[in-house]
Amino acid sequence: MILVIGGAFQGKTEYVRENFGESKRVINHYHLKVKEELKEGKDPLKEAEALLAETEDCVIISDEIGYGLVPVDAFERQYREAAGRVNCFLAKRAEQVIRVVCGIGTRIA
Repeated sequence: MILVIGGAFQGKTEYVRENFGESKRVINHYHLKVKEELKEGKDPLKEAEALLAETEDCVIISDEIGYGLVPVDAFERQYREAAGRVNCFLAKRAEQVIRVVCGIGTRIA
């Protein structure tokens, strides 16, 4: 699995298209999947573990959402923490982690 992370609208999807084409399954906006899982009362870490158990040959694209102001809303704080923890979980299991800023990808692991 390859994890591609970065801020919103930094060119992650285009970077994946240009560098991985159709060679791998792409799971985009994984941070939003984490949010939906929380709303449904699921454990996002367990869901990520299950995803990796069923498909290892994929590219996961996720926003980094932990920068900036801490949300006032309790659910948004919970979501922000869960998304960060899931990204850390995925990064530890990835064969490579690429951070994209301004459309430029840098392999960080």
